[in-house]
Amino acid sequence: MFTTVIGSHPLKYSELGSDAIRQAVEDQLAAGLDVVSDGQTRYDMVEYFARAIDGYSYDGKSVIMTRIGRGRPDEFVEDFRLARSLAPRVKACITGPVTLVFSSRFRAEYNGYRDENVYLDTADALLDIAKALEAEGAEWIQIDEPYLSVGAPMAIARSAVERMASGLRVPVALHVCGTVGKIFPQLLAWNGLALLSHGFMGDKNDDVLECNALRTGDKMLGLGCIDTKTPAVESEESVVALIRKGLDLLPPERLVVHPDCGLRGLPREAVQARLKVMVSATHRLGSF
Repeated sequence: MFTTVIGSHPLKYSELGSDAIRQAVEDQLAAGLDVVSDGQTRYDMVEYFARAIDGYSYDGKSVIMTRIGRGRPDEFVEDFRLARSLAPRVKACITGPVTLVFSSRFRAEYNGYRDENVYLDTADALLDIAKALEAEGAEWIQIDEPYLSVGAPMAIARSAVERMASGLRVPVALHVCGTVGKIFPQLLAWNGLALLSHGFMGDKNDDVLECNALRTGDKMLGLGCIDTKTPAVESEESVVALIRKGLDLLPPERLVVHPDCGLRGLPREAVQARLKVMVSATHRLGSF
């Protein structure tokens, strides 16, 4: 098992500048994480990409203004390079095409939220950014798609996510927070994904931990074991108990341990304490 985060950290680039990235990485390293992120400290998960894709704009909300064009990776690369200068193993987090489209208003010629082209064009632009981060040494590319658990069109989502995953050489993770039991069998069939990542401490996904198709397949499971909806620090025993459930289903090399979701909304002190609990619990059960 290795330990990581989902992405965001409770520091603000608007207040600290590049020190927000530096401190976010240092917090993760101090906790003992194996694979870190840059902390996603500049913006929220939608604003990052609405500002960086031709055809999108951001005015307090993401807006699709014109036909979607290329993704501009410069700001992402700048932040990633700083994180990589501090840590040997860094992953890149990309907001998925479905979540980005569903978080946007339309002023372009697309035919609304059921138009497959808007998702595929967005996927191509996001792939521009992901490829640039891959070239910078990202160990994993994580695609974040929270909207999949609340009724997004799954056939379109599959086409868009697979379009991104097929264009990358490094392993690709798909993170979907919320309750995923109904869609999990579909996600297992999606091509190009090495890891399916979900919450288990705060989100109710026990049925995933009983899924025989996961056991007999080849995908890894990301085991969210820190409840990011509350600042209360979990006991180490509760995290150990959850990881053991994962180990009852899969061998350790197919498990990744992380919080349920991003950490942006939590107090920094609670995040520091909880990451240390998570890492300590993982080490009790063995890591590599």
